[in-house]
Amino acid sequence: MSKTILITGAGSGFGKAAAIGMARNGHNIIATVQVSPQVTPLREEAEALDLADRIRVERLDLTDPYDIA
Repeated sequence: MSKTILITGAGSGFGKAAAIGMARNGHNIIATVQVSPQVTPLREEAEALDLADRIRVERLDLTDPYDIA
């Protein structure tokens, strides 16, 4: 049974590894990154790993009023 999982801090490190690993295990991932320059590389990596249909990458900065709204 697949789940939809929100991962914050997915631009690098454990967050990125968790997003990729869970997507490989069949889950749908909403992977959020804090800064815009991290969006495209993560989307490209998901595409290269044939996981683009499982990983949705979005910019989300919880200290930014625009993102909070």
